[in-house]
Amino acid sequence: MNELTFHINSNEEIWELFDKELNTIFIHKFVPNEIIEWWKTDLKTQSGTEFKNMSVRQMEMDIQTDLNGLKKILELNTKQLRIYQFNKPISDTLEIDRLPKNNRKQILMQNGLKHYFFVNFEFITIGSFESEFISGIGSNPKFEKRITERKQKLSE
Repeated sequence: MNELTFHINSNEEIWELFDKELNTIFIHKFVPNEIIEWWKTDLKTQSGTEFKNMSVRQMEMDIQTDLNGLKKILELNTKQLRIYQFNKPISDTLEIDRLPKNNRKQILMQNGLKHYFFVNFEFITIGSFESEFISGIGSNPKFEKRITERKQKLSE
């Protein structure tokens, strides 16, 4: 697994980093509202039960979407995201938190994981099983200087 961590200026910049050939996006523990407050929403369960005009807060969920859905989520300017890019849909039984930590990345790779993007406020960590993908980001003029600066600060 190859990784890069560097300073990111906006969620618009994050969009540039994704592999546009991979259309299966998984967002782990997505929080649609970062502020702890009540808001009104409708909920529908898989069995078809509907709850109208419910008050909810601190909602957290896994989302499986495509690149178009990801773009809308990035427009929310969420400050913390765990985004995984797969080459196929994620199975119903794959739960990241339940995977053993010592071979989690291997299991995810076997399930089609290609890249991950962890956004943590002003920093992004990108991981990939494809070294060419990481080196492509590392040589992008927009990010190259920030990546070099981050590596220098870590080595000091």
